[in-house]
Amino acid sequence: MYMADVVKDLMDRITNDDPETRGQQLWVMFALSIFLVATLNWYAYVREPEVIQVESLLEYKSENVKVEGMLISWVEDPYSSGDDRIDAIIDDGTGVVEARWFRPAEMPPIGTTVTVMGNVIEYDGRIWIQSLGAGAFEWSPEDVPDIEILAIANVAQNPQAYEGVAIQLTGFIGETISPDTTFNSAYLGDHPSWGNSEHQLHLTIRSGTGQWIEATSKVDVIGILSYQQRDLRWSLQVQGTDIYLDRNHVVNVPLLDWSAEATWSYQSGQIVDMAGVVLTGESTWELVGPGNSKICLNPSDEDRASEATSPVDGTLQTVSGRLLWSTAVNNWCIDASGQDSPQLVDPQTPMTLLAMLSGNPVAMVDNPDATYTLSAYVKYAVEPSVEDEEGYLVDTAAYMPGQTTIAVNFPSPRTAWLESGQNIIANVSVNWDDEDMRIRLVVHDYTLGTVPSARTLLWDDGATQWGYSRDQNVLLNGKAVMEDGEWKLFRDGSNQSIQLNLESQAIGVDELHANQSMTWQGRIRQMQSNDGMSIVFALDEADVLDSDGDRLGDTLEEALGTSPTSEDSDDNGVSDRDQIEQEAGS
Repeated sequence: MYMADVVKDLMDRITNDDPETRGQQLWVMFALSIFLVATLNWYAYVREPEVIQVESLLEYKSENVKVEGMLISWVEDPYSSGDDRIDAIIDDGTGVVEARWFRPAEMPPIGTTVTVMGNVIEYDGRIWIQSLGAGAFEWSPEDVPDIEILAIANVAQNPQAYEGVAIQLTGFIGETISPDTTFNSAYLGDHPSWGNSEHQLHLTIRSGTGQWIEATSKVDVIGILSYQQRDLRWSLQVQGTDIYLDRNHVVNVPLLDWSAEATWSYQSGQIVDMAGVVLTGESTWELVGPGNSKICLNPSDEDRASEATSPVDGTLQTVSGRLLWSTAVNNWCIDASGQDSPQLVDPQTPMTLLAMLSGNPVAMVDNPDATYTLSAYVKYAVEPSVEDEEGYLVDTAAYMPGQTTIAVNFPSPRTAWLESGQNIIANVSVNWDDEDMRIRLVVHDYTLGTVPSARTLLWDDGATQWGYSRDQNVLLNGKAVMEDGEWKLFRDGSNQSIQLNLESQAIGVDELHANQSMTWQGRIRQMQSNDGMSIVFALDEADVLDSDGDRLGDTLEEALGTSPTSEDSDDNGVSDRDQIEQEAGS
């Protein structure tokens, strides 16, 4: 009671009307108000903010609160204004709120359960939490989610099963992603060629990647799968920092077509190749194509230094760089000045066939004495010959729509086959063929790449399909049978057969392999029948497939339980063939 009396007496003194004490009263009231405000501010500062649900945020406007939920997205410096700020999206199940975090620390992975502390801001109908400093976001190692590693096909079969959870996918990205763009949209496919992809998943990429990611790159991505009602599609919400690049995968670099400038925007930002005549200068470089079409070049310092010692001015070259729109010249440019760009002109890189034909074919015909180093593929198998022989080169190893073909003359003598689909690097010159009214290449010397794997033939494919494999190395299942003094290969359970021309020392008809259906390897040939009235097929230079060279066919080894890829399956110092023969003799 005594304390209450003191306070009452103090308030009576402050509030009385005595003129003699009025000045002192005002000073006491001012000091008391300062004390009360300071006390309230101190309380607001030291008290622990309350953890509330997102749906109740409006009730706590201008107050410090905590929100606990799943981190589903974030972006650094969202307006590219240089702010030291991250905008994060938090979902606590009752709603979603944006947390604007100034002077932030390192962000946890998407899907982490975090506790965010900050001031509730409402402005012009929008509401967010404004946080400051490294301690505004809290999480523990137990809050970081377990990432389920899946294939795109798994998600395609049942996307609902993975909605709202963090998953990891491996695939090939469909477009080039710049390192600093804060928002991107792309597709993730299961094949680097989009025409061959069985599945494609949409990606929503927030925050910069910190590196260029080229189209068709192989990547691992971690994100949260969600359904977008507006676009009626599933999308993986991904942070740029959660895209991991497989640098062992070779990216497909497209060759720009001079006649398709309207489509160049699809390759904007992407590393591309382009062929033409290089014109160098002190300040600007250009690439000139057919019809005097031009595109500007931005060389690197290394390119300029190389030009001083090994000039390329006025020569036909394939250039590489990043395709960018230049506002300075109001045109497209191929830029090699970036840190991660390839060398603009690399004389050590052979020109591709398509590049050679798209660069400046008319000028090449006008200069038949010039030679070029060309990388291409053999279209049809060409057998050994003592005379120069005509053939064809193409720009892809296997047939595809739009494949570019050019006639060539191969030099002689040759003792080895040129196989279909085999890479060839050749020094060539360009001639005009008056008889066929087309450009023809003359091959002076060449180096061959690895022989392609044998193609598997099926009996059900029929003669028309087999004709496409003429003169190629093939695999065909069947049983070797001697008939009328000739070996033939019969289809199991059928009278269908082809002639079998065995190679020397063939093992496919010895005592171990006789009367068994095996996989045979040889060169499929078309020839006249004995009566000369029809075309028949034959398997030339034929023998059973023997991958490990132990003189046991692969099919037989699989039946016996030995390894078709190891000459000594049990590693006992005795080859599989010798061991089988010893066991049969005992």
